[in-house]
Amino acid sequence: MLQFLAYALLCLIWGSTWLVIKVGYGGLGPFNVAALRFVIAGSVFVCLIPVLGARWPRGRSEWLLTLFIGTILFSADYGLIYWAEQQVDSGFTAIVFAVLPVMTSVAAHFYLESEPLTSRKLLGTIVAFAGCVALFADRVAIDKSQAWSMAAILGAAGCATATILASKRYGGSLHAAGLNAPAMLIGAFILLVVAFAHGERLALPSNAGAWGAVLYLSLAGSVVTFLIYFWLLKQWTATTMSLVNVVTPVVAVWLGWVFRAEKPTAWTGVGGVLILCGVSLTMSKRKT
Repeated sequence: MLQFLAYALLCLIWGSTWLVIKVGYGGLGPFNVAALRFVIAGSVFVCLIPVLGARWPRGRSEWLLTLFIGTILFSADYGLIYWAEQQVDSGFTAIVFAVLPVMTSVAAHFYLESEPLTSRKLLGTIVAFAGCVALFADRVAIDKSQAWSMAAILGAAGCATATILASKRYGGSLHAAGLNAPAMLIGAFILLVVAFAHGERLALPSNAGAWGAVLYLSLAGSVVTFLIYFWLLKQWTATTMSLVNVVTPVVAVWLGWVFRAEKPTAWTGVGGVLILCGVSLTMSKRKT
């Protein structure tokens, strides 16, 4: 029961972050504000290591994994997402990124012996992805001008897939705090270098709203979520964990309905049903 509650909390928080990222730039460049997010989150994790009885990575393999997570997840993945969301709607980002479970289920078949690809699992991830597309079908317009943004989001999904599999295969002995503290700080440093190369002015938010968004993304959207995420990843399959990315758009739509009076449509219902069916198929124990 605790695991399912933790998974639900993960989906709830990450379901809110698409919109917060979109509105939380505070006049700063995408790489600058992403770096600030992980400087704060990584620093909190440094303080949590002794509190949670964790340890820093040790040995070549653990530090290589940490460097990989920092570079590919917290730098490349999030850098691409922050850059892309400057150009496109958060709903569009959620649709494209929802291809992640399909990528993960296929890649896990070749990389993780414990997660062979079955027809049921593949069908489930595809149905769930279709549900995410349907969820936003009546509110997102796609045109040629968004091609680079789409490529960036797909690249981010590929980065996320790679880090899920690497963490699942090699991160079993590392506590989430011990992995995230150095990985987030590595990612933040790389993002700051990219921000400088991109011509961004390295600065802090200038208003309370932007600071609120950054702190929410740092503390709830990074510290809380990645503690839960890496804890669950040790117990659940990589494909199951990747399904968060088709559940979070449902949460985003629900939050829009509750707090912004965004009325659901027939497409919302179709999308929700497809996502539920897809997730159920994917998590089914029966092999086909």
